[in-house]
Amino acid sequence: HHAPRDDTSRWLAGVDDRLHDKLARVDLVQPRIKATLQDWLERYLADREDDLKPESLRKLKQTQTKLLAFFDDGLELRKITVQDAADWRKFLKGLKLSEAAIKTHSGNAKTMLAEAVRRKLITDNPFALLKSGSTPSKYSRYITPDEIDRVIEASPNAEWRVLFGLARYAGLRIPSESHLLTWADVDFERGRLTVHSPKTEHHEGHEQRIIPITPKLMKLLQERFDEAEEGQPYLVTIRGKGATIRQTRAIWKRAGVEPWKRLWQTLRQSCEKEWAMTFPQYAVSKWIGHSITVSGRHYANHVPDELFDRATIASDDGNNSAQRHAQQTAQQKAHEAPRKDKKKKKATGNADDLNSDDCNNLRDISRSQCNQNKWSRGESNPRPETVGSGRLHV
Repeated sequence: HHAPRDDTSRWLAGVDDRLHDKLARVDLVQPRIKATLQDWLERYLADREDDLKPESLRKLKQTQTKLLAFFDDGLELRKITVQDAADWRKFLKGLKLSEAAIKTHSGNAKTMLAEAVRRKLITDNPFALLKSGSTPSKYSRYITPDEIDRVIEASPNAEWRVLFGLARYAGLRIPSESHLLTWADVDFERGRLTVHSPKTEHHEGHEQRIIPITPKLMKLLQERFDEAEEGQPYLVTIRGKGATIRQTRAIWKRAGVEPWKRLWQTLRQSCEKEWAMTFPQYAVSKWIGHSITVSGRHYANHVPDELFDRATIASDDGNNSAQRHAQQTAQQKAHEAPRKDKKKKKATGNADDLNSDDCNNLRDISRSQCNQNKWSRGESNPRPETVGSGRLHV
């Protein structure tokens, strides 16, 4: 009735089914649950349908497809080795997937097999050592205020203009956050917008956030409110990814703006960069809806030319100020020079009698009534009894 030692547990995990069944028949171990990879993946995804977002579930199913394309359907979970997991990652590279996609699939496989470990189906997770996690994008296009103004001006109606404004002036996630906005979320009087975030709602306190409504966005919201049909609660009703891309291309052409990749994500990223030039980062991260760490890793990781231009202008102003200060200092010195000369002559006149003698009389001039006792070597301050004529009592 005691747990076996680690070395015994490791030996037990490696024995074949025949020996393990013999041990189970005499109640030394629990019978093995022979779960196959395919059975386990189907069971795991079925259990997560209620608590996962559709997009997250879709990505897990993509990983399931990649796993079953490499491993045999009837392969038992416990027979998957660390080397098998490494070979699967090489298989993904052979499919010409990006490093970001490979790391995403590796992370999903880790998650699904870690749950199998938790349920005692396997003892170790063979995918645990695979490199996973998010990969910062190298795409750093910054949509300038002039570019987005031209795009908004070229938009066909107020709804399209407010959609671009929500992405660039407010940094909303499109469409998950923008299409949930109702007029009840717009505080025209205080200039604040309440944003509901499905992506972060499973974290306590992150179900929604309040962001400021900038003057440009306020104008777009008022136009959209005046144009909206009576009884329509939602700000944005534009649907269809394909139709949105086609309309956006036409808007780019009319505005004379160079197209950019990742349509809405680039606008959201540009919004955070512009905010970071003016406001403290803790407030920007709060408004944009993620942590400061995520901001530095994925959003505010590139300095736009606009900030370089500001720094250059500020430097020029500083140089001009320094030149003006130097000129003022030179003028002040020139003005004070005659007065200093008069003071110097007056001071030297009082000391002519002392300075006219040879340097040999300095000893007589500086001689005092103090004892001429020698100070001890290395003593920086004389003791009271060696300086005065009498001892000092404390």
